[in-house]
Amino acid sequence: MKGETQGQSLLDILKEELGDHPGRVNAVLRHLLACTIVILIAMSLQVPLLSISLVLVFFVSQSSVALTRMLGTLFVVSTTLAVGVAILLLKFSFDYPLLRITGASLVFFASVFFMRTCRLGPLFFVVALITIYIQSQVDLNNDPEALTRACLWAWVAIVYPTVVTVAVNTLLLPAPPPPGEAASAPKPPLLVADAFENPVYLQFAFKTLLAALVCYLLYTAVDWPGIHTAMLTCLITAMPSLEKTLHKGLLRVLGCLVGSALALMCMVWVIPQIDSIVGLLLMSLPVLALAAWVSAGSPRSSYAGIQIVFGFALALLADFAPMTELSEIRDRLVGILLGVTVTALIHAGLWPESAKD
Repeated sequence: MKGETQGQSLLDILKEELGDHPGRVNAVLRHLLACTIVILIAMSLQVPLLSISLVLVFFVSQSSVALTRMLGTLFVVSTTLAVGVAILLLKFSFDYPLLRITGASLVFFASVFFMRTCRLGPLFFVVALITIYIQSQVDLNNDPEALTRACLWAWVAIVYPTVVTVAVNTLLLPAPPPPGEAASAPKPPLLVADAFENPVYLQFAFKTLLAALVCYLLYTAVDWPGIHTAMLTCLITAMPSLEKTLHKGLLRVLGCLVGSALALMCMVWVIPQIDSIVGLLLMSLPVLALAAWVSAGSPRSSYAGIQIVFGFALALLADFAPMTELSEIRDRLVGILLGVTVTALIHAGLWPESAKD
């Protein structure tokens, strides 16, 4: 990344990252159509967790139909597995906080380890993400039935946008080229060759778990559950090298700052003027188009597009009524900054990995 940006000004980098290139307009149209359908379904049927559903659209949409279908299948399978594990964990450890946290930590640790060493890494990423999400919900609600419903709604909120995104990409993506010699190339092994010999993978899983637990202890100690996004941030920004972790953390902060700023402007000037789902779409789609344009760029900046959606949707689309609480925006940003800071400090202080390694 340093070699690519050396000698370039910030303006040149922005022009390069935000400039048009083949396929970018098509990607924006696919994202917008899928997001429109998801918003209509969520608001019409009152399906919760719309912010997560919109982020899923951006995660699942890929440059080819085959990749989109493969990732969509992995997300559905992993979500089903994760929700089942979460419900079982709650069933046997709900009344024992130490046992519950220990069980969730073991599931999280194993998931992060296989996320790093397995070819099906996205599957284990979703398992770890849902495990952390459910753990954060237990402290907000001590009703077992409500928690079970939250688990099941989490499954719905991930599966239906995945199906919508796969369908939209199947219809709108250009036809794939005929298979050539690459199609007959041998598949890589399921696990990396040194998965159980190289201590780096266990160290990576431990650092990610430690960062999440530190954030959990911090926001529990100060009784500030609104910043629980810190735990999610520890997982989302964890990367093999310190440089990549800091880069992804920076993109997450910048993307959420942009999304939250847009949400704040909409909350002040637009929300009071709308009273229908059409108005909601007219307010949301320009922001989603901007996020889709950024997300369809190079890997150097595309992750910021997903975070623009996350910051905007979490602030404005988390409920079925107009959002007017500025504290929601503040809490999300504080949680993200806390997660990025803790992750960076732990990855820098414990067994730091370099991109050269």
